[in-house]
Amino acid sequence: MHELNSEQRAALDTKGDVLLVACPGSGKTRTLIQKIALELSKASSHRKFVVALTYTHVAAEEIRDRIDAMGIDTSQLWVGTIHSFCLTWILRPYSLYHESLRHGFGVVDIFESDEMLDEIASRHLPLKNHHDCKYYATRTGYEFDRSTSPDRIEPLKKTIAEYHEQLLSRSLIDFEMMLKFSHDLLVSHAPIARRLGALFQFIAIDEYQDTREIQYFIVGMIIRESMDRTGLFIVGDPNQAIFGSLGGVAKSAAEISLLTGRIIKPLALHQNYRSSQQIIDYFGHFAVEPMFIEASGEWKDWTSSIVHDVSISKTDLVKGVADLVRHNIETLRINPESIAVIAPWWIHLASITRALVQELPEYEFNGPGLSPFGQNLDNFWYKVARIALTFAAPDMFRKRMRWAQELVDELTASGYASDSLTARELLKITNEITSAGKNGTEFLINFFEEFCHRLGFEPQPGSELSEQRDSFFRRMENRISDIQKRENVDVDDLETFRKVFRPRRGVVVSTIHGVKGAEFDSVIAFGLLEGFVPHFNEPEAEKDHIAKKLLFVIGSRARKNLFLVSETGRGNQWHPKYQSNVLEAVHDHPYTSRSINLVTSSP
Repeated sequence: MHELNSEQRAALDTKGDVLLVACPGSGKTRTLIQKIALELSKASSHRKFVVALTYTHVAAEEIRDRIDAMGIDTSQLWVGTIHSFCLTWILRPYSLYHESLRHGFGVVDIFESDEMLDEIASRHLPLKNHHDCKYYATRTGYEFDRSTSPDRIEPLKKTIAEYHEQLLSRSLIDFEMMLKFSHDLLVSHAPIARRLGALFQFIAIDEYQDTREIQYFIVGMIIRESMDRTGLFIVGDPNQAIFGSLGGVAKSAAEISLLTGRIIKPLALHQNYRSSQQIIDYFGHFAVEPMFIEASGEWKDWTSSIVHDVSISKTDLVKGVADLVRHNIETLRINPESIAVIAPWWIHLASITRALVQELPEYEFNGPGLSPFGQNLDNFWYKVARIALTFAAPDMFRKRMRWAQELVDELTASGYASDSLTARELLKITNEITSAGKNGTEFLINFFEEFCHRLGFEPQPGSELSEQRDSFFRRMENRISDIQKRENVDVDDLETFRKVFRPRRGVVVSTIHGVKGAEFDSVIAFGLLEGFVPHFNEPEAEKDHIAKKLLFVIGSRARKNLFLVSETGRGNQWHPKYQSNVLEAVHDHPYTSRSINLVTSSP
């Protein structure tokens, strides 16, 4: 508690339910973790649980790691995404009460889901593939990504309906069906929510601004039915609500009170311990919810480089970004791990990552295009691969134990292991496995075979584990082949595979959405053009509003320096892409310039 400032302490000490609006760099996660630790210390029974809902698996891992590092007993703690929560606490225990799930169900692998949507969408023009099929669950059904153009709505309805029909015929569900079915169970069987309300002593929600209506309702029903037995602590920042196209909404304390039937007390954190005051003043231009933010950290008086460059062409983009990376490392003396290269979409990054590796061989990069298989964190065999490709070292013990526990839970739930199997026993078994594979693929094939042999099971053909294994290798083979064709690089070697799960090193390359929650000394962002920031299909009336949130996230990631690039040459002669209107509007800001040559920095 001595590490917390007065605002953070107030958030912990306030009696009742809290909505904490936290500015960037305000110690939100630290406050959340301290609150979780406090509630764990109050757990009166082994039947009471503290639940922390995060937006991503990465955020869940961070919370687990930091709670573990505090030496606190976490046996009563459950941390995960809302989808994992629904699967663990609602669908698996109560599937018998849902018509579509009562005879058993599995969760479709993301890669297999994409394959199914690719095939179905290709028959419903003008749709092409799964990228055109973004949808999300609501309380009444399913809605489509707001960037979906009107001419695609009807084909998309048919595609999703056929997709759901195919899934259910195979007793499978995807993540959106997971939410919808969980909602339906809570609505039709109120005792489920009542039972969960009795189990949960406390529920914390991180990044509430990206929470969807159906997710608020699921948690709200549990809180309402708990009869004041379950506490609620919600944290986030409305200015960083960048998942609105997929239904994310930052509800007010009054709106959440209506859902839960409880008084929600609004509090705020205003002190930024991350950035210089110059950086804060700059990204403050993009705030859609006005909020006073004060620089209070080590770098508050740093003289920052804040540059908007409009001179780099698309053809020279790799060299331009490479020059910026080199400038930060060699001139500004920034550690490579503290530099991020950001773009609006993954498609902008896949090729540039390897191009940067070739342009700057003396430095390491961590980004898309470097992994031989996509991060399908919910695939069982991806979880096995994490253990297979890491070593039994002291600094990895807690993490590998958690991974092992996830495998034990899934094997037990699937009937492939007895309740007596422990995470420690499974980890001992995997540590003893040796694989003679010459390359990464052979290594994993052999490891998976021996894994099944040692544990005495073999996934039955057509079972969820069997299909996930096939999907895991198909996805990996496609990715390796694609990289080989596109860039003439062979990534099917064991060392490349092992690098995926090592602690991250080098310059981070990611999307705007991917770096939310992270922080860096220097941020380099490109592709800041109309049609990219925001997406060209966003509603016209909301485009500037959405662009501001995206630019707010970019700017607020930086501690010291911010380099923004609106490159020329995108689009075509009929429809060229120009710099973001919102970004252009702040060109006259005293800390910005149009040319990269004017960069200056001092400690």
